Amino acid sequence: MKADRQGQRPMTSDGTGELPPGTILAVDDDPKALGTFETYLKGAGLDVLTAMSGEQALGAVRRASPDIVLLDLSMPGMSGREVLRELKARKETSDIPVIIVTSVGQMAEREKAIHEGADDFLTKPIGRRELLMRVRTLLRLRRLHRDLERTLSSLHELEAARYAGGAAHDLLKGPPSRSPLATILIVEDELLERAIYADLLRDHGYTVLTVPTAHQALELLRFQKVDVILVDLVLPGMSGPELIERLKIVTPDTPVIVVTGHPSSHNAVTALRLGAFDFIIKGFKSEVMLHAVKRALEKRRLELQTRTLLYELKAKVAQLSERQP
Repeated sequence: MKADRQGQRPMTSDGTGELPPGTILAVDDDPKALGTFETYLKGAGLDVLTAMSGEQALGAVRRASPDIVLLDLSMPGMSGREVLRELKARKETSDIPVIIVTSVGQMAEREKAIHEGADDFLTKPIGRRELLMRVRTLLRLRRLHRDLERTLSSLHELEAARYAGGAAHDLLKGPPSRSPLATILIVEDELLERAIYADLLRDHGYTVLTVPTAHQALELLRFQKVDVILVDLVLPGMSGPELIERLKIVTPDTPVIVVTGHPSSHNAVTALRLGAFDFIIKGFKSEVMLHAVKRALEKRRLELQTRTLLYELKAKVAQLSERQP
């Protein structure tokens, strides 16, 4: 281990980087495997709990609420998959990341566990570097989840207070101050919802284009520029997250607002991690969408303005350099 110069958590010597603080529950009926997990994780500065059965694991989760569960699939009595299903079925434990641990010949079981909600997997024999890299990634995502939950809660409270105080009326009283010719692309496979969003935005001065699939959206963007894109997370064929990744390549300067019917921090994190500007939950009040679009347009305006200023600055510097003897 390498000591961090400013008293932060230690850096691992194998380049896996600094690990955020956290508590890991290792579940395996093999004492030797548990000893390996403890050695690697405690050596990286993490707190470790252990359990040798599914029942012990569920009890430990209820008592300690660990940040990650390392779960062996093959255990006598309550199997690893049964523990996984139990964790994901409970609201208070469903967001705890689970890394399943399998043997080489358990490919089918591993795929079933991933389908049932496991977040990652490791194959025995476990290597220290791989273990710490997987744990580090999930600890950072869990911390992001928690930060996002707090942020969302605060934002919802602020939005409720604003609308109760009359801010909603201000948003709905007329077209945005930005050019009314801003073009919004809606990617939504439900005809009724697509029509509702389009009517709302057109009523407030926007030009609106609509398509039901991701492939049609990409085809349209080959010849049509837009200012903001609204994307449903669940689309036929290419999914919403896949489309967002493609949009970051095809039109990286265009803000993407995700529309989802599933209000969870996981969906929010997925959307924001892929590069979405914002997300809104279906069933929203009309002013919520208008406000999100208005902010996205302002972001786009500021980014384009900044780029123009930087270009002008570079051109000026080049001119001054040419004038010097």
